[in-house]
Amino acid sequence: MIVLDAVAPLMGGMAGSGMAGGMGGWMFVFPLVALLTVAVLLTAGLLGVKLLASESDDGTDASDLDETPVERLQQSYAAGELTEAEFERAVERELEREETGGTATRATETEQTGEAARAR
Repeated sequence: MIVLDAVAPLMGGMAGSGMAGGMGGWMFVFPLVALLTVAVLLTAGLLGVKLLASESDDGTDASDLDETPVERLQQSYAAGELTEAEFERAVERELEREETGGTATRATETEQTGEAARAR
């Protein structure tokens, strides 16, 4: 036979569930606050990564888009990617294109830079 006087304190007695009435509404609020906090941190992290990725996907800045072909050649020459003779020929070609109204293609400049690198 079970003695109820011995079991009653284990069941919470007169205080209810043993914690002076239980957790009440906090039992539902705390997990929601924790979930909201995790969601905010994940969103902030993803936005930060997206912002960093959009700044420079291919290594070019917005200022690079405003450069003229001659300025790009000057930078290549200053970086040692072109010899003096290659630089002068390329600048002459660009100036001729400007006079005739033609446009320089970026692929041609890349090929020239590649040839200079292979020559070394």
